[in-house]
Order: sequence, then structure tokens, then C-alpha cells
Amino acid sequence: GLGSGGKGSSERSHIGRIGPKRPAPQLRPAAMACGNLRTVSKAELASHASAQDIWLAVHGLVYDVTTFLPDHPGGPEVVEAVAGRECTAEFEDALHSKSSRSEATLKLIGVLDGCQDQVEEWRSKGWTEADGIPDPDELNGRGSGLSVSQVMLPFTAALVVMGAITVAMFMRKKS
Repeated sequence: GLGSGGKGSSERSHIGRIGPKRPAPQLRPAAMACGNLRTVSKAELASHASAQDIWLAVHGLVYDVTTFLPDHPGGPEVVEAVAGRECTAEFEDALHSKSSRSEATLKLIGVLDGCQDQVEEWRSKGWTEADGIPDPDELNGRGSGLSVSQVMLPFTAALVVMGAITVAMFMRKKS
């Protein structure tokens, strides 16, 4: 009948196919898989440490921040001080906002050699290249703003209290 998609009328073939036959491709391009991001050696990273050419690594990802340098709210000197090296601690200590992590002028170059597993971990938690620099608090706390330890502490405390009550009740019954 009509819409059967069988051989014969091209009209029937067309009507029978509403939408693609295979699942829609993921929004994340294959080039974003860690294996397809180029690996940047520590030596290559270090060679990009001048005011005219600044790369830095944050959370295992190497970014060219040269274009952003003049617009950095803390001044270019702050960025120049960490040029050509891994600077995750300095970046996180500055409490960067979500918008600063996804600044359009930051250009992702690749993965710092030895950090492939770290980048794959960010991906497994939902990070994509479009997100910009990964936010560990958001990725670990699933966007709640709480870290795993902040969530687990009250749970662990409740278990300890329940355990103590159970032991006390058990001891009371024995005596």
C-alpha cells in the first residue's frame, strides 16, 4: 500500500521513509575524540611562551590564548606568567566563570602529552570541546556546584550515626 516503501513507485518510496533510516549523528564531531585531538609535547607547549604567541595547558588541554591576551580582565601579565606551561592550579585558583571557560577567542590546540586519560575522563563526564575549559566542580557534581566529597560527607555522617545507634541498641538487648 501507500507508504510501504516497497519497490515500484518513487512516490511510495519517498512516503515510506519519514526521516533518516539510521540514527542521527551525534552533535559531537568525531574529531573531538581524544584520539583525534593532536598531542602536544611539553617541549612544544614551552616553545609558545612569548607575548606574541602564548599557549597554555589547563586540565590536560592545550589552548592558544594569544588573541585573548589583550582582553584578559586580570591583565596580560597574569597570563604571560603561566605561558608555555601547565597552569591548572593557577587557573582554578582564579575562580574563572563559566563564560570565561568558553571564551570564543581561546583556540583548542590539542591534548598535552600524558593527559589523554584525564581528557577522556572529562568526556566520560559529559564535557565537550564546545564547553571550553572543563569545570571539575560542575562535571564532578553534575552541575549542582557541589563536589563529590561535599555530597558524600553528610551521607557518610548519617551512616556513622545509624551504625552507632544500631550498635547501642544491640548492646542494650544483650545486657
